[in-house]
Amino acid sequence: MIVLLERLCLALRRVVSGVVILLFSVMMTAVLVQVAGRYVFNYSIAQAAEIATFSQIWLVLLGAGVAVARGQHVAIDMLPAKLPLPMARVALVAIALVTVTFLAVLAWGSQPLLRMGEFQTSPALRIPMKWIYLCLPMGAAYMALELLLSVLQRWDDPFPPPQVDDAEEAV
Repeated sequence: MIVLLERLCLALRRVVSGVVILLFSVMMTAVLVQVAGRYVFNYSIAQAAEIATFSQIWLVLLGAGVAVARGQHVAIDMLPAKLPLPMARVALVAIALVTVTFLAVLAWGSQPLLRMGEFQTSPALRIPMKWIYLCLPMGAAYMALELLLSVLQRWDDPFPPPQVDDAEEAV
């Protein structure tokens, strides 16, 4: 089961990472267009500002899942790291359950927004807002999937000591 989940997450991780890179590129281009329009041509381009905003929203929610996959979220794990293995596993599962509960609340709480978004359109681009609000349940689901895989992978060593890159040591 873990091998199948790892393969699924690896394929999904590649797709999401590509989407995150694309969103960042689109956001930066839209910001540059907005700045050029405003300061070079003395004209505000509302569509560029909206594209940048919506790209950033999607970028944050999907990027959070990528950060979970890489173990890059801030965590205070000094206490759990000192626990014996059985208790460290309990702590790992407890932390994951709290996080998944939050993600479930996020996904569930986004349902009214999605329903309302069917009738709303964005001011400048005139696209249905449901496509923007969809990032909440999708981001939460992706983070929960990566968190489940993380728990399974870390089962034998729930709170390993931090690894220092050689590049960081040279600085």
